[in-house]
Amino acid sequence: MNTKRIIAFVFALTLVVAGCGGGGSDELVIGGGGAPTGPAYDPTTATANISGSVMFEGDAPEMPRIQLAADPYCQEAADGAVSQEVMVTEDGKLENVMIFVRSGHDEGLGYAAPTTPALVDQMGCSYSPHVFTLMAGQDITIRNSDMTLHNIHAFPMVNMQINVGQAVQGMENTASFEIAEGPFAIRCDVHRWMNSYTAVFDHPFHTTSGDTGDFGLNLPAGTYEVVAWHEKYGESVQTVTVADGETAELNFTFSEGTAD
Repeated sequence: MNTKRIIAFVFALTLVVAGCGGGGSDELVIGGGGAPTGPAYDPTTATANISGSVMFEGDAPEMPRIQLAADPYCQEAADGAVSQEVMVTEDGKLENVMIFVRSGHDEGLGYAAPTTPALVDQMGCSYSPHVFTLMAGQDITIRNSDMTLHNIHAFPMVNMQINVGQAVQGMENTASFEIAEGPFAIRCDVHRWMNSYTAVFDHPFHTTSGDTGDFGLNLPAGTYEVVAWHEKYGESVQTVTVADGETAELNFTFSEGTAD
């Protein structure tokens, strides 16, 4: 039995049918329903583009320094580390924001999950990346690059939870989530400061602002409802229309005042 099936078996009884909250919303709808059964979507046919930045207005809050003394390895490997909750670039852009299409895409098409797994690495006693997006059924490679015990504990409300311990440097496991679901947390039960966020989509029109605060999406021509979601500041929603062969600029702005 492969690792993925073992994980699915162990956590089969943890399935809970409920909504998932995130940021400033009790329930964040990401759009879509069951898996589309129509014609397959060919991403190479998408000639429209949405691109922009996520700006932070005002002075960025100072992030607290993480207390690492409980693990001598982490204290040495990540000395001086601060919380990643609000990270703002030197040019005033907000990192780690999910950007995704909520409506406007053709929900009748079949969207195939990427064959390349997403990677969640435990490195320097933090998760990398801090925020990422997935498609339903896409594999996730979970890796421990540190010389200390870690685990990855995902807290979805619709999908099955994942809780994988990795005691040896270089260990890898594979898992996946099968149902579209709004953003949820991933944490390490060993090191409580370690956290990450992901969301699962039934279409490929999603990305993050990464560590630059910028983003881009290729998609068919149309009118779309686009959401920017941040773990502290919640969501901002805009509607944009883009034609074939064109790029539409779409910028979002968050500030400390947008927090709950």
